[in-house]
Amino acid sequence: MRRRIWTHLPAVAVWIGFVTWFLSQAAEWPSRVPLQIEWTGTVSGWGSPWLAFGLVAGLGLFFIGLTVLLDELWARQETRKRFNFLSLLDEFVLSFMVGIQSSLLIATRTEPSIYRISWEVILPLVGGVVLLSVLAEWMRPYRASTDRPVVDNHPSEAFRMHLMERVKGGETVVYWDVQNPRYVAWLSIGVPLILWASSALLIRESILPAIINGVIGILLLFFYGGMRTRVNRDGIAIRYGLAGIRVFRCRFDEIAGIRIRSFAPLAEFGGYGIRARRGITAYFLAGGRGIQLNLPNRRSVLIGSSNPERLASAIEVVGGVPLVSDNEVTS
Repeated sequence: MRRRIWTHLPAVAVWIGFVTWFLSQAAEWPSRVPLQIEWTGTVSGWGSPWLAFGLVAGLGLFFIGLTVLLDELWARQETRKRFNFLSLLDEFVLSFMVGIQSSLLIATRTEPSIYRISWEVILPLVGGVVLLSVLAEWMRPYRASTDRPVVDNHPSEAFRMHLMERVKGGETVVYWDVQNPRYVAWLSIGVPLILWASSALLIRESILPAIINGVIGILLLFFYGGMRTRVNRDGIAIRYGLAGIRVFRCRFDEIAGIRIRSFAPLAEFGGYGIRARRGITAYFLAGGRGIQLNLPNRRSVLIGSSNPERLASAIEVVGGVPLVSDNEVTS
């Protein structure tokens, strides 16, 4: 692994500390503890202390593993050292969960009628752990990545000639480029199912959270199908999901030139989806290659693609936009 595991020691220390503290006092916990409280401080859901412990410990391990994976992806895509804010994810989430659950567990010993979250416990814990994580990120060693793909700026000539014949023949050419990785299906189907199941469990005790979960699940469902880039005589358009939500559109006369380029999704843009940095807006859901549009009167646009050579050919032939080399187009 390129990423040093010791950078996650603050989160691991919090997890071990919570587990040790809970188990060392297991005999003192009451038979039930609050699992859900209203804004007024009244308890709307009770459960076993072991359930509360399992939720925090289990989700804590999940976020530590997730952050290790994201950090490794970041390190493999890095061409120069950048501060990786994703490395703070496990420390922030885990310390926040531990602070909330610890304050509630401590409060159960006095059995109050109104429960209040102890920010005197949470804020110093979260602040201290995140600060240690920031220091670890600054101290981590850097090694330049050599995993970036080689970009071929010469698209498939056979496909290009085929498009030219169709355009010369007077046909209306519409080219679709689709990015629909597996995680999009999970987010747009799996997560809504979980949210709707939680709504069914919550609706008897708290209607508002149940409604919110249900609505979020419906909104996520509309993104099933991923990202679709359409090229036709009217220009370029990018749409998302079943509903075809349009997030970008431009005419060909707005484009000065295009180039095929590789990029590091995490190291350069900090994630996937619709991202922005230093004069460029990027649209991608997977991979590390795409087409960059040079728009003189607007921000440059990067469109991710699983086959950027074909997408470039479609833009070049249908729209008459020149394909240029790296030294002719700047970010």
